[in-house]
Amino acid sequence: MDTTQKNKRHKGEVLRFAITGTLVTFILYAVYLPLSFIMPNSVGIAYTVGFVISFITNFLLSNYYTFRTKPTFDRAILFCIVQFINYMLQILCFKFFILLGVSNVWAPVPVWVFIFPINFLLMRVALKSA
Repeated sequence: MDTTQKNKRHKGEVLRFAITGTLVTFILYAVYLPLSFIMPNSVGIAYTVGFVISFITNFLLSNYYTFRTKPTFDRAILFCIVQFINYMLQILCFKFFILLGVSNVWAPVPVWVFIFPINFLLMRVALKSA
């Protein structure tokens, strides 16, 4: 495969990752936001619940759509490891932004902006190498 084809394929992965990430983030936020109003003193738990619910959708879309791979046991294990790292980075950043005084409603947004490139690299390595 020549360099032009590799670049085109990589750009397609980045675009599909952005689409998948947007959908999964919407699911996470759609769960988090109402829970954050119901339990305003436990927004970390609300965020975690949203993350867990979006997890399965993320696994399926990341395999079938984003990186065009098939789910295997090895990929599932690597995905879980990557998502654990991703979750830890997200929850630490989330708590940091809350600590800085960002409102519960808006705190997830800078987290996702910061985490996006890191998560892409982690996911790509995990799903393409297995």
